[in-house]
Amino acid sequence: MVKSRKYPGVYWTHNDSGDSARIFAITEYGKIIKPEWCKGTYEGIAIIDAFNIDWEDIATNSEGTLIIGDFGNNWNLRDDLCLYVIKEPNPYEDVKTSFIKKIPFTYPEQRNYHSKKKMNFDAEALFVKKGKYYILTKNRGNKKTRLYVLDERDDIAVAELRLVGTFNVNGLVTGADVSDDGKRLVVLTYNSVWLFEIHNNTDDFFKGRMYRYRFTSKKLLEGITCNNGEVIISDESNNLYRLNVKEFSEITSEKTGRIPH
Repeated sequence: MVKSRKYPGVYWTHNDSGDSARIFAITEYGKIIKPEWCKGTYEGIAIIDAFNIDWEDIATNSEGTLIIGDFGNNWNLRDDLCLYVIKEPNPYEDVKTSFIKKIPFTYPEQRNYHSKKKMNFDAEALFVKKGKYYILTKNRGNKKTRLYVLDERDDIAVAELRLVGTFNVNGLVTGADVSDDGKRLVVLTYNSVWLFEIHNNTDDFFKGRMYRYRFTSKKLLEGITCNNGEVIISDESNNLYRLNVKEFSEITSEKTGRIPH
């Protein structure tokens, strides 16, 4: 899920594999937002000509653009990973829209698409910082996460991600977002939230001060977005949780999980 930068009080969300290519607008309390004229069954906002193979996260930028990550790759078999870039629709009027562009991409380290030993090319986390697209992996093989940036170029058909950092979250990353002021990155796992202070002179957002909040919920945590001084988190049952950043504990141990790459 992600907070709209264009429509106050609006948050965008989606379903993953098995659903059609569509998104939903909701309030911060989980209520569906739809056009007033829509009186029957509401099907969300369809993305024309897009396909939901395994959508895993949605992000936005300061220009009112939505980015959808079709990069779920549970078995490391996919060679059709991509991002859909969409002009943000009006949730009070629209029931369909088109994508501006589709950006296919690959991981630079993945050369074998049939290996069951290194399950480290799945992802569920996407965010935008200064116009760049960043992806965090969900590494089943080693419980770490790798941070990649997508360097988009017009002269290549398939972009290759660039590795900028690695961090030991000791879990599986399921979402991420950057605060409106660009000073914090939050990273979600199934049972914890990590918060990193961002220094603008680097792409490796793991280098700053870091904080963590451990969840006691037995539900699997799936989505996260920033809302001023809070974070809003969704779980597998569509429950929403709110955390103030002051509730996080700073991690000061030498065993921070930072890993050279």
